[in-house]
Amino acid sequence: MAVLRFDRLAAFCGTLVLTLVLTLGSASAQMTTDQRVKLLEEQLKIVLQELQAVKSELAATRADAERAKTTAQAAQDQAVEVKQAQDAAAKSQAEAGPVVTSGNPKVKLAISGQINRAVNIVNDGDDTDAFFVDNDVSNSRVRFVGTGDVGGGTTLGTLIEVAISPNNSYDVSQDSEDAGDFFDERKVEIFARNDDYGQFSIGKGATASEDTAEYDLSLVAGPIMYSGVADPVGGIQFTDGDSLTGIAVGDAFFNFDGNGREDRVRYDSPVVGPGIQLSVSADSDDRYDLAATWGGDYGDWSGVEVGEFLTLGAVAISDPNIDDVDYRLDGSASVLHLPTGLSLTVSAGMDKADGADPYNIYGKLGWDTEIFSFGQTGFGVDFTHGSNVCTDCDDGNSAGLAAVQVVEDWGLELYSQFRWFSLDTETGAPDTDDIYAVTFGSRAKF
Repeated sequence: MAVLRFDRLAAFCGTLVLTLVLTLGSASAQMTTDQRVKLLEEQLKIVLQELQAVKSELAATRADAERAKTTAQAAQDQAVEVKQAQDAAAKSQAEAGPVVTSGNPKVKLAISGQINRAVNIVNDGDDTDAFFVDNDVSNSRVRFVGTGDVGGGTTLGTLIEVAISPNNSYDVSQDSEDAGDFFDERKVEIFARNDDYGQFSIGKGATASEDTAEYDLSLVAGPIMYSGVADPVGGIQFTDGDSLTGIAVGDAFFNFDGNGREDRVRYDSPVVGPGIQLSVSADSDDRYDLAATWGGDYGDWSGVEVGEFLTLGAVAISDPNIDDVDYRLDGSASVLHLPTGLSLTVSAGMDKADGADPYNIYGKLGWDTEIFSFGQTGFGVDFTHGSNVCTDCDDGNSAGLAAVQVVEDWGLELYSQFRWFSLDTETGAPDTDDIYAVTFGSRAKF
């Protein structure tokens, strides 16, 4: 607008000069004095009108400039107010301190947990149905950890972890699609840890052999795919093509992972060398465990880097106090190639029994990559073979394909899996049809 107004002023000045020159020049030779005066008066009148118009234009330009200045000042004032409000809010939050605190000022309290919900679409050879479950691979739970420094490098801690798992996938079946609520006191323990002397734990928690058949560095292992292949659909029963057999997936497939979580006393040695640790526990009901781990790091699974590889492993022997079982032996190992994200995981377990020795072997190839900027993507393909795992079971085979997408800012994992189960039964038991299961789900951590 201002440029147009100044252009108009320049054009007017040029017109005025040209008019005066033409008027006083060539016209003066042909006009009387009175005529020239009259002509000049008319030209001056026109000039005055043009000057008035230019004056109005300049006044408008001045008003526009004032309005722009006022607007800019208002925006600057608003920005200052917003900054002051943000600073005040940050100061208020800092002064308020943490929202959740311990009842003991010397004890730090941490609260965490997760929700893991899934939909299973299952074809059992007779029918196809959808089941809405809490995924038992890593069920929904809440955790309270209190820790305090008692000096000398020793930490005293308490841990309460409760599973809150409505319609748990290990309980849901074709004849019980609404299995109800599942509550489990997973861990209720007190522990003392000193990195020079190890850790002592008492209460309900992981026995020394817990998880030793499940050490796995692949991304898909967390929410959906690991050696416990039955967990997403553990309650689903095999059929003979017409009716249920009473043999569930969870009966026919088991990774022989030690003694689980029990009331026990447990000792973990300090980490020796790059990552060796020994653990021993005495459990309720006359059960015992001894384990050696590589990179286990008190259950954190931090692994040990060897060149371009991250390595993790465990082996355990336990007495499960089961009739006709002398002892249980299991172990697992996982290797992750850090530059490519490719991984290999193997697991095996068995019971030394009076009759046939039931066993399970498992292998998986994984690939962790970063397709999207908001989080890692993981893929896995696996196979497991079990023998004599249940009374009526002969050989069982299962294969799966899984994918996981992490959304880091939301603490969210989106996953899917396709899995096939096949079971041969003992003579006299009903023949079973294969089961095909597709799982879609998400795990959100807080």
